[in-house]
Amino acid sequence: MRLSKTAYYADFLVYAIVLSGLILMAALTPSRPERLHWLVAFIVGTAFWTLLEYLLHCFVLHRLPVFSPMHAVHHEAPRAYVGTPTWVSLGILGLVFFAPTWCFLSFSAASGLTAGIMLGFLWYGVVHHVTHYRRPRLLAARMPATIRRHQRHHFSDQPGNFGVTIPLWDYVFGTVIHERPSARSAPKTPLAT
Repeated sequence: MRLSKTAYYADFLVYAIVLSGLILMAALTPSRPERLHWLVAFIVGTAFWTLLEYLLHCFVLHRLPVFSPMHAVHHEAPRAYVGTPTWVSLGILGLVFFAPTWCFLSFSAASGLTAGIMLGFLWYGVVHHVTHYRRPRLLAARMPATIRRHQRHHFSDQPGNFGVTIPLWDYVFGTVIHERPSARSAPKTPLAT
């Protein structure tokens, strides 16, 4: 859905603050086994985010009739402020990941898993922003392959390149859109005599 500029940038600030709070709480936990439990859950959450990002982008945003028209707005205007309001995404994280993990495992595991997923989501937001706005320039200069890969997602006739932060799951599920060789890099064919 279209967001105001403030609502668009709120994710970056709010997620950074909440994530910092979760990390600080874990670091100040007096129990070393609990900190280790948190760290393992954090790593699992961060890794899980990469698959979740792929699945959400591929199936929910491109194929689910409720969400695909909203995501089409982003494809029509890639530089428009489009996204999910922060309160909605935080609420979903709390209900889908934090609460059940706390209920069935522990607060430490829930906090770590949610923090890992939040870090992935925050990084996704940064990478996606960089691919469309080329800002901050310092980061954009270090991500030319990521930018080209995402541009192929937007401007190819075939669906694919659903992984924004990493292409791993596109390779696993066969949805990679390969770059076509340019005229300069195409192999030269010998002239017939």
